[in-house]
Amino acid sequence: MQNDNGSYGSASDLLDSHVLGNDKLGGVPAMERSRRSSLDANSVDIGEITESPDTEYMSTSAILHYCKSKILVPYLKLLTIMGLRPVVDASNSSKYTICFSHFHSAQVAVFMFLGYILQYMACFRRDRGFCYKLVPLALTSSLEYDAYKQICYGNVAFTYIGPSILHFAGFLYALYLFRISDNEQLQNLMERVFLLSSYAPQSMPTANPKRLLRMLWFFIILSVLWMCISLFSVNLMLAKGTIMFRWMETSSNEVRLTLKILLIVCTLIHDMVQATVITSYCLQAQLLQSHLMFLKERLLNRTITPLNWMREIAEFRKLLKYLNDDLAPAVCLFTIVNISWAASGLMWLFDLDKVDTETEPIPGISILNQLLWLSVVMVPFVQAARLSKECRNTQSVGHELCVRPFLHQDTSQEDISTVLMYAATLKLRAKLFHFPIAGRYVCLLLTIAVIVLFSLSMCHFLQ
Repeated sequence: MQNDNGSYGSASDLLDSHVLGNDKLGGVPAMERSRRSSLDANSVDIGEITESPDTEYMSTSAILHYCKSKILVPYLKLLTIMGLRPVVDASNSSKYTICFSHFHSAQVAVFMFLGYILQYMACFRRDRGFCYKLVPLALTSSLEYDAYKQICYGNVAFTYIGPSILHFAGFLYALYLFRISDNEQLQNLMERVFLLSSYAPQSMPTANPKRLLRMLWFFIILSVLWMCISLFSVNLMLAKGTIMFRWMETSSNEVRLTLKILLIVCTLIHDMVQATVITSYCLQAQLLQSHLMFLKERLLNRTITPLNWMREIAEFRKLLKYLNDDLAPAVCLFTIVNISWAASGLMWLFDLDKVDTETEPIPGISILNQLLWLSVVMVPFVQAARLSKECRNTQSVGHELCVRPFLHQDTSQEDISTVLMYAATLKLRAKLFHFPIAGRYVCLLLTIAVIVLFSLSMCHFLQ
């Protein structure tokens, strides 16, 4: 982390020299420039901060304040609500507040664990809803039964226990990652990219920070919308039919109502946790993609030396390694569960389940439920594919330098050759399940899925 912060400070000074103008920094001492590029939000001069960083000259402190106030602080509060970040700073807090912070995370974990138990008790499956079947109790004649008992059926280990363990493991890993391992990674990356986005050639105003902000908020709003639709579908499934809780069949109506409310709340927490983790992955993938794009623009416009550009790429490699090796495993745990639910639900909708032939799909809601799981499965792969595409584009930056003879006529041929060789040897890819993700692979999987769907329909398997 010290190396990252050191390189980050040098990048801030370098950006200050362009954003504030070289002539303006000519008479400013190095100590003053370092003070102005400090990341401490308390040192920001509020008087010079605007709501949209599109003025001609924006100081580093104003850009960082814009980043923190518009996106970083709200998103960190969301992580805190989900128990994935400490409520207070342990270094500047009392024992009671630190205990409360740990209690909040433990409370979220308890609600998640309680949700798994309630789903089993109510026979609630995330891939198809509530699944019951009627079993005859007493035989009065050869043709009819006197009474029936509504029971839950299905393989308990693979339907409830297995997915619940993987889902809870994803939460525990994310809790370790954000609270214990390194909870400053997203903040450092976001501030770094916003600084890069604020630069425009020839000191012209730029809308890159606003455009980047809208893109980041798009993913957050999309995750909130996904959670709301999921909550809506769960409520409609709960309203359809009589719900019985195992071991609580003879309880009062008030107890059943309380259990139903707890089931809705706990299921919402399940969705919020995994939506927050997957959104964090998408945000960091988008930031890394923008990071590469801005570095490429700066190199092509001769606002960064080839040596400094290669240093920045080395720092980018560390950030990408964190995404692939640290954050991606949490997403993969949730993705395994989500793909299982999506595949099982689709097979059930197409009447391919050999046992569950009695549970009828709720018109519209069952299809909506499958679309929710398919969408949350696809989003991380799409973001990883977009990042990998930008990584491949970076490999051709040396060739683009060679075809700009007028802009780089003062650049030595040795520097151009060095960038050409360095960029061509870059092997940067976004990975999920330790496998490089590319757009062509995603398209291939979608094509195969469509072919299988058509083939099964033509062979009368989907009736």
